Amino acid sequence: MVRTELRIVLAVIAIFIAIAGIAMAIHGMLFDQDNSLLSGGIAVVVGGVACAVLLNVWPKDANDNPEDQHAP
Repeated sequence: MVRTELRIVLAVIAIFIAIAGIAMAIHGMLFDQDNSLLSGGIAVVVGGVACAVLLNVWPKDANDNPEDQHAP
């Protein structure tokens, strides 16, 4: 069995960081705060990339144990 629960939890946290980055970027645009806009944009990119990397299948995720595989 592949243990991916931790990576899924971390991916969800990364998505919430991206959502907070969107809110920060919108706040920066509305109130003309360049630092907030830049920080929000960086948070969106970092959160999106982290989620994509965490949910990607890695070579060590392959299940090579024949006892765990089900017969067709």
